[in-house]
Amino acid sequence: MKKAFLFFFLITFNTTTGVTQVPFLELKSSLQSSLDSIVEEQNLPGATAAIVFADGQLISLASGYADKEERIAMPLGGQMLLGSVGKIFVSAVALQLVDEGKIQLEDKVSKYFKEMDWYNDLPNAEDLTVHSLLNHTSGLPRYVFAPAFTEAIEKDPMRSWTPAECLAIIAKEDPKHPVGQGWGYSDTNYILLGMIIEKVTQSSYYAQLEERIISAFHLRATYPSTQRELPGITQGYIGENNFFKLPKKVVKDGLYAMNPQFEWTGGGLVTNVEDLAYFIKWLHTGKVLSTASYELLCSAVNFRTGQASDTGYGLGTFVWSNPSGKSYGHSGIMPGYFTHVEYAEKGGYAVAIQVNTDQSGMRASHQNAQRLGLKVEQFLQEH
Repeated sequence: MKKAFLFFFLITFNTTTGVTQVPFLELKSSLQSSLDSIVEEQNLPGATAAIVFADGQLISLASGYADKEERIAMPLGGQMLLGSVGKIFVSAVALQLVDEGKIQLEDKVSKYFKEMDWYNDLPNAEDLTVHSLLNHTSGLPRYVFAPAFTEAIEKDPMRSWTPAECLAIIAKEDPKHPVGQGWGYSDTNYILLGMIIEKVTQSSYYAQLEERIISAFHLRATYPSTQRELPGITQGYIGENNFFKLPKKVVKDGLYAMNPQFEWTGGGLVTNVEDLAYFIKWLHTGKVLSTASYELLCSAVNFRTGQASDTGYGLGTFVWSNPSGKSYGHSGIMPGYFTHVEYAEKGGYAVAIQVNTDQSGMRASHQNAQRLGLKVEQFLQEH
């Protein structure tokens, strides 16, 4: 069915844009060759990729294996855990609430939790702002890789965690730096942000996400990763850094090797490249946020100083400078999977890539996206 849809899309694209069929088929073939080369060169089990053009048209690609041992080919649009790419969705929900006047970016976080005993134990508790959570300038340490957390997961990978339990991992630790005077990526920021979202909406984050994003934009392959049973999930493979001591293959009898529920607003979703590419395009073309909030989204700070910069990290999005112009997006890892998505400002297109191994990284994934993007840009220039 997906192959039939892709063929239909190719005909439709060529008709609506005036591009003859042969050059576009050549582009698809060239992109497929590049994805095949990425899989082979980087020794990946498999990969999926999607490109969404400025007019909304889609190319979907797959390469390698969903399951190497069973020789199951990677399907188009195979679903995987997206890791920290989920922060794009959290940021979008938070900024919609800013647009509605329910959250102020410069609010002190203590405003929302001043009556909670646990809050005052957090590093920089008095000075934290919503803005500092969104752009990782809070100085809060990472709970995910803290020894107390990794040891607890290794002991009981099926445990469910409350947000407060995750925050307790870094309670009373020294901050990494004063608020706004440095930068440090930390899922802890987005756990607190999720709690603020729930506080001001009096509903769950996932309910807000469903209403505002998943249903509103018809994301058919995206759902919360709140349990071990993850329908449609592609087999994933652990790389060299097995920080949770999980089996090499992370899916057995339809169940993920650990309870992924802890990730929550640090990521917390299953999706595919098609949903991701479409959503990031809509995010960056005025469909999700007001103009004012979108400008804030893209306002980056330096990775070292936390001060305003042309590139770095905005509000739930990385900002890159490339030879062809700026791009915006995010990378994410969960055991067995790595995801990357970007929107190219100049060409107005989006690229999403997922691989079914965590043996990857942001630099390699950004380069992979640029590799595919270069072919798209050459095509757009010529046609």
